[in-house]
Amino acid sequence: MNASTPGVNSSNEGSLSPMESKEVFPIASVKNLSEVSAHFRTRLWWLTLFSALVSLGLFWYSRQGSGELIAIDFNDSYGLKPEDRLKFHGVEIGTVEKIELNPESDGVVVHVRMTPQTRSLASEGARFWIVRPLVSFDSIQGLDTILGAKYLAIDPSPTGGKPALRFQGLDTAPIVPPSEGSLEITLDADSRGGLESNAPILYRGFRIGRVVQVGFASDARSVQARCAIDPEYRDLVRRNSKFWNRSGWRLDVGLSGIQLDADTLAQMLTGGIEVATPTEPEKNVGTGHRFKLYDKPDKEWTLWRPSLAHGEAMNRIASKMPQPIRLAMRWQERSFGFRKNQQRAGWCLPLDDGRVLCLFEQISAPSSAIPDSIQFELAGLTLSADQLRQPSGPLPPESIASATTRFSIGESWPVDTIRWPVNMVSSKLPDQICDVFLAHPDTASVLAIDAARLSVRDSVWMVEDMVTIGRDYHGLPVVSAATSHVIGFLSIQKNTRMILAP
Repeated sequence: MNASTPGVNSSNEGSLSPMESKEVFPIASVKNLSEVSAHFRTRLWWLTLFSALVSLGLFWYSRQGSGELIAIDFNDSYGLKPEDRLKFHGVEIGTVEKIELNPESDGVVVHVRMTPQTRSLASEGARFWIVRPLVSFDSIQGLDTILGAKYLAIDPSPTGGKPALRFQGLDTAPIVPPSEGSLEITLDADSRGGLESNAPILYRGFRIGRVVQVGFASDARSVQARCAIDPEYRDLVRRNSKFWNRSGWRLDVGLSGIQLDADTLAQMLTGGIEVATPTEPEKNVGTGHRFKLYDKPDKEWTLWRPSLAHGEAMNRIASKMPQPIRLAMRWQERSFGFRKNQQRAGWCLPLDDGRVLCLFEQISAPSSAIPDSIQFELAGLTLSADQLRQPSGPLPPESIASATTRFSIGESWPVDTIRWPVNMVSSKLPDQICDVFLAHPDTASVLAIDAARLSVRDSVWMVEDMVTIGRDYHGLPVVSAATSHVIGFLSIQKNTRMILAP
């Protein structure tokens, strides 16, 4: 056996020819570098364009969300700075972006970025001012900015207007016009006496209105204060009401020593006006009525205690208040051989079923009356006793003063007679005492009685003695302030006032 050389295959099988060995190993291809670079730059261009489009979209979206920029000219910035807010009714509607001097260097320009949802508020006629603390001997404003940041406020144009980009700001807050339905009156005073816009008008210490504006009279002989009484309290002011200055603090010196009575800080600085209405009030006043403003009240003014209907309950039922009519019963009595005329008068309520509701005593003549002399007068009609269809089973005389009744007449009612729905009349007094109104046909004469002034005695409600009610209110329907139903009638017997079930 022949020895073989290590590492050498003696067999010819598997040996490769030189041409075959060249096909086993790959040969690298050489490309031009400029071709590769051009291809890469082509792809980068598309990436650059895509990024640019995305950036533009984000920029447009951000501008849409930030709102429009407006400019406001002021005489002074009053400490306002960038990032302070623009507010409307306490809600932030914009942000101060920049504050700079105007080209003339005699004022500043405040640039404010509005929110998109409130851009329409910045239209022609809108007013802007800087809310800041203002404290003096006759005014106090912006207390909320003493510790916090100052801010801008806006009063939008009441007519809308076209959108605007430039506005002239105000140095102070504008005069706030009276709310719709307010009673506007004018007070004449010898001197200003510390009065200032927005000073309160008080009734028994409760705010019922405010001073709108203070200025000289046209001849400068007096000072005039334009005032507005809130709609719900306008019925508290009557022709014989009295107004006087209230300083906000009172100093009493007497045998017991010195007593200082002070109100709130705001009222001590701004003062105010007090008003009182007599126990027997006169008619309501209209817009433009003038009153004298006194320096101090007479002692009797503070003792007046009228019962005046006012407020939400009165406004709610004023349009559907019962319309009672006068009912008079006339008769004659014999006295020493002569006939003597007698009369009872009061109120009654026509109902939509053709009957009339009233106190029983108003249709019950005394036994001393001459039968053929009894007559009834109501709604322009004169009726004899035979024409008045009285209810069957009359009450005994001792019960006449504590009962109501219904009757009908044999005549047709005048067409202008307003009749009250029967379903709006309760069959008895409510189980619980409630606030009530005395339904006078003249809305200015409607009286209110608080539930605290009423008490229950037997089956009637008694009215407290301190409530002043004239004798001419005898027989008026009594209306519940809660339900607007007629729940009774007022009966006045000497010094006793009671409410009887209908």
